[in-house]
Amino acid sequence: MARRNRVGSISLAVAVVGALASRVALAVGPLAGAAWLHVVAAGFEAAVVGGLADWFAVTALFRHPLGLPIPHTAIIPNRREKIIESIVSMVQNEWLSPDVIGTRLSRIAPSALLLEWLEDPSHVARLGGPMRDLLRALGRTVNEPEVHDLIERTIRHQLHDLPSDQTIARLLARAVKSDSADAIVQSVALSAANLADRPQTAEELEWWIQRSAEKLRESGKRMVPFFLRRQVVQRKIVDAACAYASSELRLAAYDRDHPLRRAALGALARFAERLGAGDPQASMQVARARSALVESMELRPVIVEGLHRLQQQLDHELADPHGPLSTFLDRQLREGIVRVLADPARRETLDHWVRSTAIDLLQKNHHQIGLTVRENLEALETGALVQQIEDRVGNDLQFVRLNGAVVGGLIGLLLALARVLLER
Repeated sequence: MARRNRVGSISLAVAVVGALASRVALAVGPLAGAAWLHVVAAGFEAAVVGGLADWFAVTALFRHPLGLPIPHTAIIPNRREKIIESIVSMVQNEWLSPDVIGTRLSRIAPSALLLEWLEDPSHVARLGGPMRDLLRALGRTVNEPEVHDLIERTIRHQLHDLPSDQTIARLLARAVKSDSADAIVQSVALSAANLADRPQTAEELEWWIQRSAEKLRESGKRMVPFFLRRQVVQRKIVDAACAYASSELRLAAYDRDHPLRRAALGALARFAERLGAGDPQASMQVARARSALVESMELRPVIVEGLHRLQQQLDHELADPHGPLSTFLDRQLREGIVRVLADPARRETLDHWVRSTAIDLLQKNHHQIGLTVRENLEALETGALVQQIEDRVGNDLQFVRLNGAVVGGLIGLLLALARVLLER
């Protein structure tokens, strides 16, 4: 590359040396006055003129020759703005015009390019990254009150639509006979025993006895209310009832043959039979229990806590690009795209959409091409701009100088030869 850059200078130096040597040979030596040497000397002199002329022309494009401010030299620095505007116009309106780009797009099948691009796993991972980020952002919306309301409404609606009476009857019948029934009865009995042992339970029972005594007194009774209103009597009754209930419930929790346990399971089995047989009263009891369950359930705290944990788990899983959930999503994304594009009609639809969308965006923002070119060119200092142009075309311009010397020399030879012939 460095040798090529000196071609123009070498050719000019050869022409100068040749011209000087020819003139010296004509003046002194055995060849003095030779006619053919006049022709050769004229050729070298013309080569010097051609080489110098082309050197001047090439140099004048980029700077002042020999630093002299000769008019119409340093063309590129002096006409920087016009050159930039010409480049912008050429790129924007000719090389990358909407028609040119549209014609190129019509030859491209975006679906085929997409399928080829997806063959690289790293590309699928890059495509899955934004999708995982989007899912993480969407996952944070589960903590919004509107989402809580929606889930609570859905659960309550599903509770209203619990299985039919026949299904509930079968479930109850199996539950009574299963091993888990013992654990349930034990848990319920122990919970009831603990409830009987609570001081608050005793206070509530005393209040109920007092209220009952007042009602009996208002109805005209005298003897029973008299005794029931005595605090000592109330306390004795309540303490005895709570102690007895707690003791029997604890016995029933662990004794499978306890009458209370058998009575509870038997009552549940008989209720299942009545419900399965279509007893209206049993069905009404189930309906009331269902309504009471739906109306009394405090779902919001459970929903909020559950969704919060779900959001944290999703965020943790999706943050790891190599985790099982991320790998699953990447695989499903690629397989889904490949499956969709296996249909030629869908591929054609995608290709048409990509082309039409690209053309629409191009037409609306085509000026951005010229703006980008202009901004990059204007950001360069004049010296840097000149240097970049010269680096790209300088080698070819050196051959322009070589051609100038060669063509000038040939023309000089022809003219000198013609003069010699005419003089004869």
